Amino acid sequence: MKPRDGSAPDLGGARRAERPRTQELEADADGDLGDADDPRPRAIDDAMQTAEIDVGRDRRVTLTSPIPAIMAESMVRDRIPTPRRHDVAVPEPRPTEHTRRVGDSGRVGSGPAAAPSSDADVAPWRQRAAQRIDEARAALDAGDLTAAVIAADAALREAEGAPAPGIVEVIEPARPLLTRVFATYVGPTSGLPILAPRADDIARQQLGERDRAVMKRIDGGRTLEELFDGSGLGSLDALRIVARLIRSGAVRVV
Repeated sequence: MKPRDGSAPDLGGARRAERPRTQELEADADGDLGDADDPRPRAIDDAMQTAEIDVGRDRRVTLTSPIPAIMAESMVRDRIPTPRRHDVAVPEPRPTEHTRRVGDSGRVGSGPAAAPSSDADVAPWRQRAAQRIDEARAALDAGDLTAAVIAADAALREAEGAPAPGIVEVIEPARPLLTRVFATYVGPTSGLPILAPRADDIARQQLGERDRAVMKRIDGGRTLEELFDGSGLGSLDALRIVARLIRSGAVRVV
C-alpha cells in the first residue's frame, strides 16, 4: 500500500487557516491491502478450543410447592355443609294433625290447608261497609236516628262476616262515628233499662246469644252505665247491643 498526498476541501470564510493534509491508501497492483488492514475474511490458524456444556447434567431439580394443594383442599372442605347440632331444649316438630269438630260427619281433608283470602276477596265487604258508614253519617246529620242505627249495625255486620284479612282499615276510622250513632239513639247512660212484657219471646225469636246475655242483666235497678260496667264489653259493642234491644221492642229506657 502506497500513501498519496491529498488535501481537504477549502471551506472558505474570512479566516483562512492552513489546510490539513491527508493520506490516501492505494491498493497494490494485485489488489492486496496488506495483512493488517485486510477486511476480507480469512481462516484462523490457531483456533480456540471450546468446551461443550451438558445442559441435562447442569439442570437444577425443581421442587413443587404444597401450598396450592392445601388451599384447594380447604376450599373443598368449606363447601361441605356443617351438620347442625341438635338442641335438647328445642321441642321436636310434630306432624300436622287433621281434626274435625265433634259431631261433624264430613271427611277429614288430607290436602293442604286453604290459603288465606287475598285482598281482592274482601273487596266486596269493604265496599259495602264503606257504603253503610256513609249512609249512617248522612242519616245522623239528617236527624233520622233509626236509619242511622240500621246502617251502622249493617256496617259492623259486614266487618264480622268479611274473610281474612278483614276490613279493619274501614271500621277503625269510622268507630267514633258509629259510637256516636248508637249513643245518640240509646240516650244518656244514666237511663234505666226496663224489660218489655214480651221480652222473652222477642229474645228467642230475634236476638242472638250476646243480646240475651245482656238482657238477663237488666233487673230494673241498674242504669245503663252500671249495665255496661259489668258486661265486659267495649262501649261500642255495649251501645250497639242495647240499641238492638230497644229496636226489637224487648227493652225500653226510662
